Amino acid sequence: MKKNTKRLIKYLIEFLIVAFGVFLGVYASEIQSKKKIKIEKENSISYIIEELESNEKRLKESIKYHQSIKTEIDSIAKTLDEKDFFSTYIGNKSFRHNEIKGWNGVQVANLDITAFEAAKISGIIKEYDLKFIQNISRLYKHQKTYSELGNKVLTKMINLNSSTKVVDMFSSIELMTSDLLNYEKSLLEAIRKIKTE
Repeated sequence: MKKNTKRLIKYLIEFLIVAFGVFLGVYASEIQSKKKIKIEKENSISYIIEELESNEKRLKESIKYHQSIKTEIDSIAKTLDEKDFFSTYIGNKSFRHNEIKGWNGVQVANLDITAFEAAKISGIIKEYDLKFIQNISRLYKHQKTYSELGNKVLTKMINLNSSTKVVDMFSSIELMTSDLLNYEKSLLEAIRKIKTE
């Protein structure tokens, strides 16, 4: 009986040693996993911030350009009369958009979304604070809407035909220098706000 008790105690001690070893292994693995996720999260946020800084720079350039075109188009508008505005655009002598001082196309800022998409695909985004996820998702949706608006302005300007009037082209440029410009300014402010968060 004593022998069985000793053997039982021996097995119990061995079992406890093995169980403790397994527990330590799982615990160490869990700590390592959390550390890896924390590093991935920090890297991901860092990449998103770099991407937003790049987008911010592009938006600033686009805003500067659109403001300069706005100044030019406002001064040109003062020189045109009603007859000029309603004349056919193709072949007219009073207004040519490519003769606007500083004209270099519509120039919609090409905003990156790669870092944010990578965070979503990798699943690391689920580790972010919920409020941050909401704000960053809203910002990237805002960027997408801006790009779509820019494409609409560009499409409107490209769709010239023989019935296009000077006022049609003029209104396209004004859309670029008002609505698109205002959207760029609000988007720039949203990027700055997210960066501070």
